[in-house]
Amino acid sequence: MDVLKEITKRAKTIDGQVMSYLEEGDNMKLNLAVRHYPSAGGKRLRPMMAQVVAQAVGGKGDKAIPFGSALEIIHNFTLVHDDVMDNDSMRRGRPAVHVLFDVPTAIIAGDALFARAFEIITSSDVPPEHINRLIKTTARTVWLIAEGQQEDMDLENIPVDQVAVDDYLKMIYKKTAVLFECAAEGGALIGGGSEEQIRSMKEYARLMGMGFQVWDDILALTGDEKQLGKPVGNDIRNGKRTLIVLHALHTMPRNDPRRAKLMKALGNDKATPEEIKQAIEVLEDCGAVDHARKTAAEYAVKAKEQLECLPPSLEREFLSGVIDFAVGRKV
Repeated sequence: MDVLKEITKRAKTIDGQVMSYLEEGDNMKLNLAVRHYPSAGGKRLRPMMAQVVAQAVGGKGDKAIPFGSALEIIHNFTLVHDDVMDNDSMRRGRPAVHVLFDVPTAIIAGDALFARAFEIITSSDVPPEHINRLIKTTARTVWLIAEGQQEDMDLENIPVDQVAVDDYLKMIYKKTAVLFECAAEGGALIGGGSEEQIRSMKEYARLMGMGFQVWDDILALTGDEKQLGKPVGNDIRNGKRTLIVLHALHTMPRNDPRRAKLMKALGNDKATPEEIKQAIEVLEDCGAVDHARKTAAEYAVKAKEQLECLPPSLEREFLSGVIDFAVGRKV
């Protein structure tokens, strides 16, 4: 199976559904701000996961698309607010919402996306008791995302050599993996899966999401800026406590001259492109990037094990392929 081709095909179908939910509204400026990130496209992995998991457990995937679309809209809401907090100027090759419009409009646009997502869930074609469970699960997910974002910012104020790897893993679970987890759990529920399948699909998505974020951290340092649609090395300049940085600082001796090069750029918003480049070279040279690659691969292996609860099908094969895409993609 050509997983990327299948992802692209499914994304086109889901795109129209997601954008259809964002057509209403009387204020043109707000409407444009709300649609800015979603209209840029993307792989739509979260709604796709809800759809495919619903099919994999024996249900109708189309019934899960509204729920998945709501999660995609929530994802975009978090991106709008994240870019304000991180002062990132680009997203998906476009100016960030707060740059193209202004910070107050970006905050309001995020709030509007958040509200619309829950409205969509209430209109899902599933039994009322499932609606209640989906809303509760989604609300809990958003709460955890908020905690994760706060923890991410808090970690930036702690001396980096005092941050434990477990702190990072806890944070990325909340910021990234939990939304994949919610998509798979909801998809399995909507598709009529057993409680065992719901639990296994939730764990599958958690592990995939963890690997996805670790890989994302790698791309942020080693990817192609044009493909990424945002500046390479911004995580260094913003002082992000990633697995890569933590591994490097926890394993390099304090008198290692490479350590000074890394610390000179880390969290320095005035770091020059050359200093950022040198810091990235240090992370690659000391084995921290390779360690992150191995960690992402371990999550991928464990995620695939969770698929054993599903009967053989093209959907199961696709879900396995999605893991390989998540920890091997170029963008």
